[in-house]
Amino acid sequence: MARGAFIVLEGLDGSGISTQATFLETHLRKEGYKTLLTKEPTTGLIGGMIRAALKEDWSTSFKSLQLLFCADRARHLEDEIEPALYKGRVVVCDRYMFSTLAYGFAAGVDAHWLFNVNREFRMPDLTIFIDISPDISLTRIESGREKREIFEKRESLNKVRRAYLNLAKRFKFKIVNGENGVDETSNEVRQIVDKFLSRR
Repeated sequence: MARGAFIVLEGLDGSGISTQATFLETHLRKEGYKTLLTKEPTTGLIGGMIRAALKEDWSTSFKSLQLLFCADRARHLEDEIEPALYKGRVVVCDRYMFSTLAYGFAAGVDAHWLFNVNREFRMPDLTIFIDISPDISLTRIESGREKREIFEKRESLNKVRRAYLNLAKRFKFKIVNGENGVDETSNEVRQIVDKFLSRR
């Protein structure tokens, strides 16, 4: 049985990771791979609670929010990601554990605690960080929706970006400049993934 591959795209809000994840999954299918395109938070019950909290439809502490992310991720792995990998699929995931870490650090959640509650989760085989500045992030957010979410302020986004860049060093992310336009970003992501898969 072919071994699957777990590929994660990460980035600030407005970095285009949902678009790029879709483009990448389409490319891989055309290349003959069996794929799964998925995202976090999921569309399940816990994921819905998370999205509502991010929109400030209800309030909770940042620590309890991180635990909701972890519960959503556990179900996501059990029900979708692990079965797809077992079947040899290439899983393309729009956000994963590193979003929890970066946004959690930015919110002031204890780093040691946050790493501990996430340490049992499967690590991606490849993580790509689509990097944009907080100013670009805010510009894209404001043009794309009516209401900002709780982390979508310049000071918060600066902290999130710094956290991501630190995580990139520690976990050896591939970094792509997301300010070069959709097509150029897509080409760079595709080249990274094609090279990675060709070596497996």
